[in-house]
Amino acid sequence: MLKEMITAAVVGLLIFVGGSVDAKELKIHVISGSKEYKSQESLTEFIKYLEKEHDIVCTASWASDGASELDDLESLKSSDLLIMFARRMKLVDNQMQLIRDHWEAGKPIVGIRTAGHAFQSDDNEHFDRKVLGGHYSGHYGNEPVKVTNAANTVNHPVLKGVGPYTSAKLYKCGDLPKSTTVLQIGDIGKAKHPITIVNEYKGGRMFFTAAGVPSDFENKDFRHMLVNAIYWTTEN
Repeated sequence: MLKEMITAAVVGLLIFVGGSVDAKELKIHVISGSKEYKSQESLTEFIKYLEKEHDIVCTASWASDGASELDDLESLKSSDLLIMFARRMKLVDNQMQLIRDHWEAGKPIVGIRTAGHAFQSDDNEHFDRKVLGGHYSGHYGNEPVKVTNAANTVNHPVLKGVGPYTSAKLYKCGDLPKSTTVLQIGDIGKAKHPITIVNEYKGGRMFFTAAGVPSDFENKDFRHMLVNAIYWTTEN
């Protein structure tokens, strides 16, 4: 009996040392509800890419602007990360509470574009200003936006391998909390605003980018930044 126990322990050690133990599979839940920016189309393709190229499995709640109820939101409970790309949802309270529970537990979030105004009233104010560390203040017209990495944070892990790219319709950003770190600046010539930021809330890492128009998802630098953000926020 002792011999069998020792053998099992040695085999286990060899497996561990040999690297045969699978890394933890990341579970991501996506909430999509931004019709103007075609979030469902963009995120559907992005999910396919993530599941094909990375050890990631995704579940999703698909909706549109102003949604009052989301399908499959229960999957958020067992997810490591929430990707939020929705606009002005008016969720029933039990569903809104599931999302509040996620951020209040310090679980990571990757917010895209309209995530800065994903909800209504108090929830939106708290999510934008406190959780994501942003300050959505409207937007300019549909001018091209030159997106560049901020000089003082160019070595941040989220920006590794990420070069400049061109987006559209710059979001205005008000004063940011002191906890916020600006990673990218959007420039339309007549105005510049922070476009990509990171923050910490309840011990969890949060990422937000005001980029995310359909053409951005076709850009390798933008997609690479989102992948970096997924791994950075989940500390993988």
